[in-house]
Amino acid sequence: MTEQSMPQRTLVLVACPGAGAVDLLELDAGTGALKALARAEGLPGVAALALDPQGTAYAACNGDGTDGSRPRAVALSLDATGAVAQGAARDLPASACFVALGPDGGSLFSASYGDARLDRVPLPGTEGGKAARYETGANTHCVAFSPDGRFLYATSLGDDRVSWFETAANAETPADDDGAIGPSGSVAAERGSGPRYLRLNRAGDRVYVVHELTGEIGVYARDAESGGLELLQRISAVEGLGLVPGPVRSASTPDPGTGVVWAADLRLTPDERFLYTTERSTSTIAGFAVKDDGTLEFVSRTSTEAQPCGSAIDPSGRFLLVCGEASDHISSYWIGDDGWLTQGSRSETSAGPLAIECYRTL
Repeated sequence: MTEQSMPQRTLVLVACPGAGAVDLLELDAGTGALKALARAEGLPGVAALALDPQGTAYAACNGDGTDGSRPRAVALSLDATGAVAQGAARDLPASACFVALGPDGGSLFSASYGDARLDRVPLPGTEGGKAARYETGANTHCVAFSPDGRFLYATSLGDDRVSWFETAANAETPADDDGAIGPSGSVAAERGSGPRYLRLNRAGDRVYVVHELTGEIGVYARDAESGGLELLQRISAVEGLGLVPGPVRSASTPDPGTGVVWAADLRLTPDERFLYTTERSTSTIAGFAVKDDGTLEFVSRTSTEAQPCGSAIDPSGRFLLVCGEASDHISSYWIGDDGWLTQGSRSETSAGPLAIECYRTL
């Protein structure tokens, strides 16, 4: 059988910084079964993944502190047989907690929590291309783009702010004294809430933001021309769990224990009917139904892997995947017609799984 005639496969990549590896698994799109296929090693401190439609992944590696290496992005190639191979690498300006491909397909954006910055760099293995730094605020955690590629959005967990920037070179606002591009606008979140991850719907008229320190999800209306955001709803994902707001975490912050909110990932199903977010202190998933106006209604809560930092939804929209940073496992869950989750399968991973991305082979 030739590669071209092979049936489609759903591949799952898991960044595991505890092992300095990216695991590759296969998800059975009919049953939800997970099967380990391969592992890319030699990726110390791998913390985030971005995936292009052609099956190249970009892994952000922050090092393990032993060899003095700089943070870097490493290209990982996938193929229909389930093989994974390392390719070109490029240094990143700062440690990265999140990476995303730019709308032009030729750049990589890396968010740095520790260095309070967002950077654009050319893809590993490419020549030329423009680098830029964006003034995003303390504990920058995420970047996402409008569907038309005109605006990028970034969260500042430490400054309780979501900022937006025009992406066209001739529309960018002037740089500050340090050479960073200033935002076109911003919206303040509640003080001490810690906006962490954000997702836009396909139409680009709604933006969803999960707040790490309070467990709230903010739903914003978005103006396509200005990029501006207006708060429509704030809804709790942790109501009834007995948690109190958590602190901004850093290497010097004492462990506050399990009694505080520690919200993590945020995912929207491809059909945009449901939204899911994970909470690490209680190791749970909260599910919401998306109403016709884009606001949310709580549906369910599901126990999951210990310290569930990363999640993903497979391309078919049938399964939610969640990895446990403290369990070294990944689980798949059927997404029911009502949004409730039913566990499908569970598989061991390398140490400390942190982030997940899915790819369906052509």
